[in-house]
Amino acid sequence: SDLSSLGGRANLSCTLVEVRIAKMQFTPQQLTGGPKFHHKTRIGNWSEDLELEEIKLKDYLKKKETGTLMVTAKQRQLESSLQPDELSSSPDGLLHFGQRIMLVNHQSKGCLSANPFDKVTKSHQAYMLTTSPVGTACVRNVFTIERADEYDGFDDDVVHYGQNFRIKLLPFSEITTDAYMHSEMVTGLAAAKFSRHQEVTALTVPNGETLWQVLYPDTSARFEMDGEAVPAGSPLVLRHVQTGSFLASDEIPYNNIFGVEFEVHCFHYFSLGKSQQLTGEKKGEITGDYVLRKHGLPNIWSILTSDVGAAGADQTGLPQ
Repeated sequence: SDLSSLGGRANLSCTLVEVRIAKMQFTPQQLTGGPKFHHKTRIGNWSEDLELEEIKLKDYLKKKETGTLMVTAKQRQLESSLQPDELSSSPDGLLHFGQRIMLVNHQSKGCLSANPFDKVTKSHQAYMLTTSPVGTACVRNVFTIERADEYDGFDDDVVHYGQNFRIKLLPFSEITTDAYMHSEMVTGLAAAKFSRHQEVTALTVPNGETLWQVLYPDTSARFEMDGEAVPAGSPLVLRHVQTGSFLASDEIPYNNIFGVEFEVHCFHYFSLGKSQQLTGEKKGEITGDYVLRKHGLPNIWSILTSDVGAAGADQTGLPQ
């Protein structure tokens, strides 16, 4: 009886040891998240580590052959979005409809650019717009000035202050159709990501929310300049027709696949003082319709063509 009980205890001990060995698949270093042994060291989970490394190698080679590696995919995205493009010339120094132009902001010192991989939920397909520090003309930052109405009262094809037009982006990469610079009133579902001002996107359908106007930047002379031709490369402000707000870009970092860029939105960056306007209204010289407060730099833009691109870029500090 003593021998049988001793044998039963020995069998129980062997069983417990086997169970412990079966459960012990990782070394203490692996369990605590520290450095682990190489699979050549026959300790811990060495067999599974060896299999895992072989699976990773096979997966890498397969992705490399099919071109689905993350690095390769990102390189393709960048190549499709940074293809060089050409700007139109302006021999007479004026902006014309149909010209290929770049929009440069004086505050962020960046070019208005579209991101085809940052889609925005709208009634139609839309893509995010930012200002990029890259000043080289490419497919993501070259736009076309499109006339909104052929019967708008102007006989020539020159862009005039106060005239309605659209800013069109031609298809490239993920953007398969023409896209138009678009903005709308701030709502709970539609607002700029960081500033929470009016969101500005590139919408694939032209509508009333894609209409813009060029206004003279000096508010004291804006009334006199209304209807005059717009010189290429000159400072100006872009007014959204439907909401009355102004296109702006501030030094608000916006990280995307192209690096650190800056947010674009619509907001009126007027100066805070308005004493002269109140005095003029008191004397009866002006009414409340006159806007005498100055625009801040976030509202100031320049439209560059191939003739004035270098000079305009120098004025705004863009890299060549």
